[in-house]
Amino acid sequence: MELYQSEPFYITYNAQQYNFRNCIEKLMGTSNLEELHQLQQYEVLDRAHDQSTVWHKKYYEQFDAFNTLYVDFVKNYLKPLLGIEKLVYQRIPTFRVHLVGNLAVGEWHKDRTYNHGSTEVNFWMPFTHAYGNNTIWTESKEDLADYKPYEVKPGEIFVFNGANLNHGNKLNDTSSCRLSVDFRIVDFKHFKPSDRGSINLNTRFDIGGYFEVC
Repeated sequence: MELYQSEPFYITYNAQQYNFRNCIEKLMGTSNLEELHQLQQYEVLDRAHDQSTVWHKKYYEQFDAFNTLYVDFVKNYLKPLLGIEKLVYQRIPTFRVHLVGNLAVGEWHKDRTYNHGSTEVNFWMPFTHAYGNNTIWTESKEDLADYKPYEVKPGEIFVFNGANLNHGNKLNDTSSCRLSVDFRIVDFKHFKPSDRGSINLNTRFDIGGYFEVC
């Protein structure tokens, strides 16, 4: 079975060797990632504004500091683990902040409705404990609508076919903020470049645009 045809599953990694949390703490300027809501509050974010917080600004403006670790992780850990000879990966992982009392993603969706290819696979990686209503909710098979929250801890990645599975999040009623990135991977043999662009920055879904290859 091809990766994009798999039901949701988990991958684990060595969080000391790949210390993404420490990197994010430096970018955010605090080690208290779970308490970002005490530093900055926002009205409930909709789809048009769910990438507009000060925390997103810090991440994207300093992305190079994250990128070195990320590229090493994709090339030297994920690629051998997945056994993909030629791997296409999202060049800049999408950053998410799920503040207490707020949303991280403004609407429920399938990624293909945002121009993504149907063979893309989502790798969802939190830097804080993701659980209950501060984590991702998704169905397990397309249009099955069996939505549930997936608990994911630092050192784990939740892998699912977000292009075709409806997914989203709920108002965070826990006491803890969740910070995460998600990125897409495609086996090159199933990759179909597109002139269409990403919904926020209109970056073309092609090698050298939204994607890179290794």
